Amino acid sequence: MEDAPTPASKLPTELVTWTTLLGHWTDLVKAGEGLRRSTDEDDRAWRASIPEVIRLQAITFALAELDRIEGPDRGLARDRAAIGVEEASARLDVLWSGVSMPETLLEIAADASLALETAVYAGLRWIRWRGVGRLEMPEIDLEVAGTAGTLACAQPGTILLSGEPVAWWTEREPPRELLGEGFEFESGPAVQIYRRLDDAGRAIGDLVAPLADLPVGLPILVPISLDGVPIGRFTVARDRWLTSNRRAFEAVEGDYPVGYEPGASPTPED
Repeated sequence: MEDAPTPASKLPTELVTWTTLLGHWTDLVKAGEGLRRSTDEDDRAWRASIPEVIRLQAITFALAELDRIEGPDRGLARDRAAIGVEEASARLDVLWSGVSMPETLLEIAADASLALETAVYAGLRWIRWRGVGRLEMPEIDLEVAGTAGTLACAQPGTILLSGEPVAWWTEREPPRELLGEGFEFESGPAVQIYRRLDDAGRAIGDLVAPLADLPVGLPILVPISLDGVPIGRFTVARDRWLTSNRRAFEAVEGDYPVGYEPGASPTPED
């Protein structure tokens, strides 16, 4: 059995339900030329695995389009997807009990699990600074902001350059302090900003990277909440952190270019 080719979605552009989305991808995976029924030479485990492969791949593809579902309904869709992945993976374990599961099946199950992990960021939006000069991050009242949805935000007092993401969020409202003139919303992936400092503590470069990457540098964005669960907070008073940041930029003439690793750039709007 070969891997199914990645089919293209032809769903209408309006919001859909999880049932519609999963059903659509199930049909596409079943129709994929690469997912052929087992031949007489294939053993029983291979033939019995095909429905679980279809289920796992359909969930993987559907999760990649989770932003097509309204924000309040995405949590339930993720829960249903998690149950599907758990059941299909457990069934494969039973079918291949006592023998080594083929690498292809292990990869398909792993892809589905990874899709579940990243689905929490569906519909994510950046707040970028587009105002004049550098931004000195304002105070953010986390008590008012709350812990709904997913949010990462720069520590108040952080100096950020034009175009950099100062925060990102999904399935919630953005912090009210980051609304208004100079701030711009844009679709983008979940990222971290790493600031490189020289031996004297001066800022010499910023790199925007996917969360899975760990380049050298001081992480700038603080994870506040993930899928409604509080996971972080600001740890330094704004005035103290702003003084430290101003010192790091004292000898910086102009603004250095901000680098973006592959997979860390904003998402083009449809």
